[in-house]
Amino acid sequence: MLNVFFTILMHPWQSVLLILITLTVFGVGFYYDQIEKDSALAYEDSFIALKEQITEKNEMNSSTPFLQESAHLEKSNAWAETKIILEVLHKNSNFAHMHKEAIKGDTFIASLLETLDKNPTAKELIFSPFINDFFSEPESAILQSLYSIALEIKAKNQLLLTVRGHSNKASTLLTKAIIDTYKRDLGQESRDKPLVNKLLKQRKEITMLEQNQLQLAEQIQGENENSSSQSIEEIAIRSELIQTTNEINSYVAALLEIEKIHLSKKDPNEYLTINELSTFGSVEEFLTSIDRLQRMLVNQDLEPILKKEVTKNLTKLKASLNQELAMGIEHIKELSRTALEQKIQLQKKLLDLEMMKNDIHSLHPRFKLLKSVKSQLDEKRAIFSADFQRWQNVKQGVVFTIVP
Repeated sequence: MLNVFFTILMHPWQSVLLILITLTVFGVGFYYDQIEKDSALAYEDSFIALKEQITEKNEMNSSTPFLQESAHLEKSNAWAETKIILEVLHKNSNFAHMHKEAIKGDTFIASLLETLDKNPTAKELIFSPFINDFFSEPESAILQSLYSIALEIKAKNQLLLTVRGHSNKASTLLTKAIIDTYKRDLGQESRDKPLVNKLLKQRKEITMLEQNQLQLAEQIQGENENSSSQSIEEIAIRSELIQTTNEINSYVAALLEIEKIHLSKKDPNEYLTINELSTFGSVEEFLTSIDRLQRMLVNQDLEPILKKEVTKNLTKLKASLNQELAMGIEHIKELSRTALEQKIQLQKKLLDLEMMKNDIHSLHPRFKLLKSVKSQLDEKRAIFSADFQRWQNVKQGVVFTIVP
């Protein structure tokens, strides 16, 4: 030990070196230990922060249409993207923006979700990263964040549609669903359910005014029902209106019973207890033939070949009966729609007759209100018709081109 001590004293530069090495090792050890502690603390802090964010998010007002996740999804660059050029005719360039309103509108979003619901495999692939505890938004909000559309600056008759996905396959599938659904909806769109949100809002306002108009007319007509001022035409229309209303009530009752049987999953034969179905089309003939074949199988000792043939025909007849019943249900729905439209037309005829009685109703407060509603209705109908026709023109000749 003393020899070592004296040796060190004899070589001072070695002593300095030894001290430096010792300090270095200690410093490095202390440094890594501190890093490990800091990392553990940071990791723990990140969970605390995440927990606080989730808690804060859950405490947000649930009526907020879009939570923060949608904004993050739409602005993020970590996506596979597919870009499509939507091109309209040059003469319609000034109204190309209507396609932007339509393709991001509520009507199209609902239609697109229906398309995806019919393709569960594709839907699962598109939505899979977002259906978890961290994403609490409805599917419609998530879907809206997965694609965007903007007017092209260089070409006024073009719009750029950008579709995002967590993979190339997801992006491609969603792109196909969007294009196919939009093309179909453009062709099937009706005045009652337009794609453009502005038109949809106008249509709802018109429907509300129409309902108000009919209610006011019914109230006025009810007050004058037994009036001596009623014309023969009015009396005939009222009689037809009563008959039509009874038919509607009958159809509605049948449809409610059909729905009840369907929801309770009762025996399909229960449908035959509904008169509108049991008397529809060839239902009675099918029932007679089925009954005859069933009695043959029960009461007669048939040869195997004949028994097989009877059983085969019985199966076919039951399938045909089911198809006939399905057609019968659709027929009742159509009759109900037709009767409802007829009732509305009859009410409008009575309304026109009431409006002609200015001398009788001139001081009636409801009649003044009725005239005001009719004036608003005429104005909104004119605006809607012009805007809807403009949109019909913009829809013509639309071309989709995928950007390579």
